[in-house]
Amino acid sequence: MDFNIRLENLIEEKNISQKQLAIDLHVSNSTINGYITGYREPDFEMLVRLATYLDSSTDYLLGLSNEKKPAPSTLDTDEAELIRLYRTLIPKHKNLVMGQVKFFHGHPDE
Repeated sequence: MDFNIRLENLIEEKNISQKQLAIDLHVSNSTINGYITGYREPDFEMLVRLATYLDSSTDYLLGLSNEKKPAPSTLDTDEAELIRLYRTLIPKHKNLVMGQVKFFHGHPDE
C-alpha cells in the first residue's frame, strides 16, 4: 500500500478532515491534499509530525511495516538518548565509545 493511501486511511480512522489535519500541523490544506493525491511527499520532519499526530509509526506510513503503532520501548530516557546519540556517530567514534563502555563494564579485551 502506498504512502498516500495509508495516510488517507489513518486520517479517516482518526475521524478528522484533511483541513483539520492541516490546521493542527500548521500547513496548508493543499499540502495535505498533495500528500493524499500523491503529487507531493513530506520531508522527514513532516513525516515524523504526521506519524506522531496520527499515532502511527513512520515505517507504517512508508509501507515498511504493517504495524501501525511502534512497539513500546522499555528504555528509560537516558538509555534512549544514549542510543540516539550513538547512532549519529561515525564508525570510528562508535568503536571508541564501545571500547570505553567495555572498559567501564570490566571487559577491556572484548
